[in-house]
Amino acid sequence: MSQHQAALNRVWTQVLLEECYRQGVRHVCIAPGSRSTPLTLEAVEHSGLTIHTHFDERGLGFFALGLAKSTQSPVAVIVTSGTAVANLLPAVAESKLTKEPLILLTSDRPIELVGCGANQAIEQTGIFSSHVNHALDLPSPSTQVPLSWLLTSIDYAFAEQKQRGGSIHINCPFPEPLYGGEDKAVFADYLAA
Repeated sequence: MSQHQAALNRVWTQVLLEECYRQGVRHVCIAPGSRSTPLTLEAVEHSGLTIHTHFDERGLGFFALGLAKSTQSPVAVIVTSGTAVANLLPAVAESKLTKEPLILLTSDRPIELVGCGANQAIEQTGIFSSHVNHALDLPSPSTQVPLSWLLTSIDYAFAEQKQRGGSIHINCPFPEPLYGGEDKAVFADYLAA
């Protein structure tokens, strides 16, 4: 499967972002990074999403917060793994107080690379503590996990957000390769379900 991992990463992010779109997301704020490549490429390919980029995650978080407030709709934020995620905390804490809806799509190392000295591998599970109203730690993309599970898990997170406002955190661990060999056609049957 590793020869098609980049394509499978893209399939999962395509489904994830399409479901965010169906839930009302129209704006995606991105601080580019290597590990978030699958999310960034799929966001750019989605014709219904407006993309905003910024080099600084802290500034990006507050930009997204202002965008959510002005549009009265949920705004997605994409960042790479590691300390980039931690830089979103001030905006996330603010969104808890103001109820502005942010969807934090944080890239992560696969679980087997956390806690063993891998670069930019910090413990991202629970990083926002009680400042988010729902946290979803996805498994690494695998055909062993049905896409229907992914959809219902995302929908549940959005249902929580609609009841309570504030931010939801969806942590996305992507195995390498992150790009190259991204022909999703090999997963047509998996996607069809």
